[in-house]
Amino acid sequence: MRKTLQILIILLISVSCTKPKKGTITENRTLYVFEFDSLKRTEDYKLTIEIRDTITKYKYENLTDETKNMNVIYIPRTKTLKFAMWSYIPRKDSDFEVPSISEAEFLNYEMEEPVMDGTDPIFFNPKYGILGIGNVMAPNFVYLKKQSDSKILDKIIDKLTE
Repeated sequence: MRKTLQILIILLISVSCTKPKKGTITENRTLYVFEFDSLKRTEDYKLTIEIRDTITKYKYENLTDETKNMNVIYIPRTKTLKFAMWSYIPRKDSDFEVPSISEAEFLNYEMEEPVMDGTDPIFFNPKYGILGIGNVMAPNFVYLKKQSDSKILDKIIDKLTE
């Protein structure tokens, strides 16, 4: 009987440890908008991360212009991002580390079904959200938690435009 109880306790602990955490996190972000390698403007955003059982939602709210709001969905089981009407998958061997911003590395996401003028790469990790978005025919975006020095921004833009 005692052994059965110990096994049940171990099973309960292991099941409770593997359940995804639920909750909502709110953080501030500054968006840096680049055209080619020139900084054009910055904008303030509020990021709300809503963690659910099977998906995580990232809501980027522009603090002065709601038409610039953006929503992204992350599906942990498949490591897929849903942005606008497209799906993005991680590209192999293209991870990007910025230790001063996040302990976890950022995965380089590309369109699952590429289009000629599509938006990619997207540098993302589930804990931080989006770090950068590359655009072939539009500005590039970098989202940071706090003001950053130009060396970090240059490093991110260089990686987005490789």
